[in-house]
Amino acid sequence: MQLINTKSVVIPISQSSLEKNTNGKLYGSGRTAIIFSNMDTNDQSEWLPIVNELISEKHMILTYDYLQHMDDQSRTLEDAISFVKTSGAKRIVLIGASRGGVASIKVAARSIDNDCIVGVVALSAPISYEGFVFYNNDELCKIRIPKLLINSESDDGADDTRKMHEIFIEPKETIFFPGDAHGTELFAKERESLVGKLKDFIESVSVN
Repeated sequence: MQLINTKSVVIPISQSSLEKNTNGKLYGSGRTAIIFSNMDTNDQSEWLPIVNELISEKHMILTYDYLQHMDDQSRTLEDAISFVKTSGAKRIVLIGASRGGVASIKVAARSIDNDCIVGVVALSAPISYEGFVFYNNDELCKIRIPKLLINSESDDGADDTRKMHEIFIEPKETIFFPGDAHGTELFAKERESLVGKLKDFIESVSVN
């Protein structure tokens, strides 16, 4: 792993009436920021296997905590985006797993006029959960930036991944791995392949 400055950070939260800040970890610096959004485990450390592989002098990486247990964490992600922008980021890549993938897709759909978000990656992100639909077809069609969907062939949400791929407009790509690993569980067996794909994706959307 490269010797990149890493520090604990406090992220101001504008959406919650209960707490004013949440905790995060910022790796490196640069004009491109990669924001990792957690699964429902809300455990930043689950990203470490690939954060350590993706660390670069070219960009900063942010992981952060959710404050409350909610299915929709997209407002917290928006505050994380504001934080990296104040830290100097001009381009932002959103990467989320499961619940964090939902947040990343929702923010990308709302940010059609926000050109700082240049790419979105979702691992095992569902379209709906326990009857609650996170986004409709029109919202998914609004996402014009490059999109990368990743899942396992036998994950419970694999059909949602396939449906999203059909709905998304280009540019888009979907990758399925064997097995039933969900979200960051994929790192256990597929880390090398995942890291290679993520490096290529980040490089492709970070030009200019």
